[in-house]
Amino acid sequence: MLTVGVACAPAPLPSTVDEPALRLFTGARLILGNGDVLDEGALLVRDDRIVEVGDVGEVVVPPDARLVDLSGKTVMPALVNTHAHLGWEAYERWGSEQFTRDNLIDHLDRHAYYGVGTIISTGSDIEEIALEVRQAQWVGEVDGARYLVSPGLGTPGGGPNPRFTDDAGWWGVNEVTAPEEGRAAVRRLADRGVGILKIWVDARDRRRGAEVKLAPEIYTAIIDEAAVRDIRVIAHATTLEDHKRLVEAGVRRFIHMPYDTDVDDEYLAMVVARNVYIVPTLGMVTRGEPYRRPVFDDPFFQEQVPERVVTMLGEAAAGGPDPTQPRSAAAEERARVIADNFLRLRDHIILGTDAGAVGDFFGYADHLEIELFVELGMTPSEAIVASTIRAASAFGLDQTGTLETGRSADFVVLDANPLDDIMNSRQITDVYLRGVQVDREALRADWTR
Repeated sequence: MLTVGVACAPAPLPSTVDEPALRLFTGARLILGNGDVLDEGALLVRDDRIVEVGDVGEVVVPPDARLVDLSGKTVMPALVNTHAHLGWEAYERWGSEQFTRDNLIDHLDRHAYYGVGTIISTGSDIEEIALEVRQAQWVGEVDGARYLVSPGLGTPGGGPNPRFTDDAGWWGVNEVTAPEEGRAAVRRLADRGVGILKIWVDARDRRRGAEVKLAPEIYTAIIDEAAVRDIRVIAHATTLEDHKRLVEAGVRRFIHMPYDTDVDDEYLAMVVARNVYIVPTLGMVTRGEPYRRPVFDDPFFQEQVPERVVTMLGEAAAGGPDPTQPRSAAAEERARVIADNFLRLRDHIILGTDAGAVGDFFGYADHLEIELFVELGMTPSEAIVASTIRAASAFGLDQTGTLETGRSADFVVLDANPLDDIMNSRQITDVYLRGVQVDREALRADWTR
């Protein structure tokens, strides 16, 4: 396949290397993704599937299997990111003109490089390009992280943040102004094979002279029609009252959690009773606030960009707010609300980064997010569960998210144990997606030149 460099189109490079049909990965600590751990495990993989998982000695070694000794390593499932915005970022530029087939594939490769096996891109993808790339991946022409497209529906003038909609090349949201329009949009997208839809329930069109949220009768019609067609709906909503109304209407997945109001017992009971999943996007909402760390001087980030990008980001940071200055009382209170709500919702949190919308960088941002999960009170094991099997389960992705017989062979080999320190998720030796080893060295050489 082709990959794209930071500034200009490079020579073609493969993102994966060929593998034999049957391999036994043996001797590593296996973090299964569901909270269980095998201290010395064996993982039998045939082609793109996990055939058997167990302790060393329990898994029978077929005579035609190639043994891969991973003694001293740790293996965990590839991450599942349920919220990002692919295609617009070019690492030195940002905008609709960057949304090309090659750049989209490059972003799938960047996620794969950092151990992200599945990515849901929500509401900002140019549908014709996105659906073509999705189809090409289905037939094996495109590698990288598994790509799931989630078109968005919203009010006219609403939808994505103004950075998207102010772009002269913004392709537009699926605008709906009445219940039947919402149902028709769902039917059209279902006919195109879309399995996930995003709805914006906010008042972002205030910049255009109005403050009109997606009305309950409209989003209820969308939710009902989507259920009939087995489409998962995820709602962008940030207020407690909107969350409650949407849960009552049947929504079980949210981008963002209430950030400015403490969640109450009524809401928590609804979340538990209906098994709601929430993407907190901590890295985005805490930008410039308590939990952010600069990326430009992080060696883990520098692995996948040239020096000129590092310099550009350093100069931008130097012109920004001074992180050593005390925060305002309002910022302190917001930080408290975010931290308290996160802990109360911890068993329903899933991974999503919002990367590609206003900064942050694909794959790298996923590690920052799970580090924030731990910083706000999760154990490393809980953070891994939230970022693998729970994130997959939220969207019915029963082929990935855990090391389990029959699942896709999507896993990461680490030099250190992230259960001891979540920062060890960065100690990546290899990434395997659909049973094929990602050629991280070739990708890194391409991106940093």
